[in-house]
Amino acid sequence: MNGTWEMIVNKKTLAFLLGAALLPACGGTAARQEKEKEAKNAVTVIPGSDDATRIVKSIQLTAPGRYDTCHFHQKLKIAYANNRRYPVDSARVLFNNTLVATLDSVTRETTVSVPPGKCGENNIKIIAFHPGNRQGVATIPVIVKPDSPPRRLSFKIVNVYPHDPSASTQGLVYHEGLLYEGTGILGKSSLREIDLENNKLLNIFNLGNEYFGEGITIHGGKIYQITWTSKKGFVYDLESFRQESTFTYSTQGWGLTTAGDRLVMSDGTHHLFFISPATFSRLSSVEVYDHHGPVQFLNELEWIDDRVWANVWLTDRVVIIDPATGAVVEELYLPNMLSPAEKVKLNAKEDVLNGIAHVPARGTILVTGKHWPRLFEIKTW
Repeated sequence: MNGTWEMIVNKKTLAFLLGAALLPACGGTAARQEKEKEAKNAVTVIPGSDDATRIVKSIQLTAPGRYDTCHFHQKLKIAYANNRRYPVDSARVLFNNTLVATLDSVTRETTVSVPPGKCGENNIKIIAFHPGNRQGVATIPVIVKPDSPPRRLSFKIVNVYPHDPSASTQGLVYHEGLLYEGTGILGKSSLREIDLENNKLLNIFNLGNEYFGEGITIHGGKIYQITWTSKKGFVYDLESFRQESTFTYSTQGWGLTTAGDRLVMSDGTHHLFFISPATFSRLSSVEVYDHHGPVQFLNELEWIDDRVWANVWLTDRVVIIDPATGAVVEELYLPNMLSPAEKVKLNAKEDVLNGIAHVPARGTILVTGKHWPRLFEIKTW
């Protein structure tokens, strides 16, 4: 009995294997490939439900192109194509996940006004609805910039102060009548507390020779100072000037300022990073653009009237940035602040404008540069 049963099982197994081997020839290659394609293209979003939505690879965006550049309020054509195997009932067009248009079953393109919002990379998404509770989704990134140039500010000099020409200024803060300055250069980096009115150095903390000091800011009775390429920063007690702790970050460190309960840091690119002062973890970021494109080399920072002011490295330009969108809304040019006799003593490629400090009580701004012999108090409008 056992031998007979074993023979029957072996025959059934052999028949099954032979049938499986013959399936492609019997069923046809085209049918098999179609089934494989459908299985590959369909993904169940909510498995185990009779009415589960299935995402299928049925559409693609044909306009705009990937990483095309547009500007706020521009009339932008958005178009898509669909696989004829998946008829379209309707479609939704989203800009950064906000609905901007709804299309019917036959319409494959629309024109929308680019909504004013964040600069830099934005996302366009189309969701097409097919019979049988299927959906097709296509997404493409585009670059958005402001649609108008920043307003040019005017200025006048209201005071001039001496400035230590040995100081390669990287950070500048005015706080309760005193000036705080962070300086750079390996082996010469420092944090300084200065009585500006009397031209007196009150305190100095010299960084280790391995650090190139960069931007500084004050928050909650502490001074924060970052370094250029060491990816390390320091926290000092404002009253005692003692170094209390350190923190780390993943980018280069250029500028630093305080925006309410957050810090803002630049890394020499066109990005600004919003940082937790408690943990120095990154909370958010914006890309900085003017009407020409990304504004690179953002350096020393200052928070003034809910805007970020930033020196643009190697230039006489200061940009005033909307922190919510990254758009440059105003700009200030400060050429020829020094006399020709003063300039000739400087390195034209290195000793550039750098340093912005707000004096709220007087409604003025202090500006200087690396190794400059003078510091200027200006009023803008």
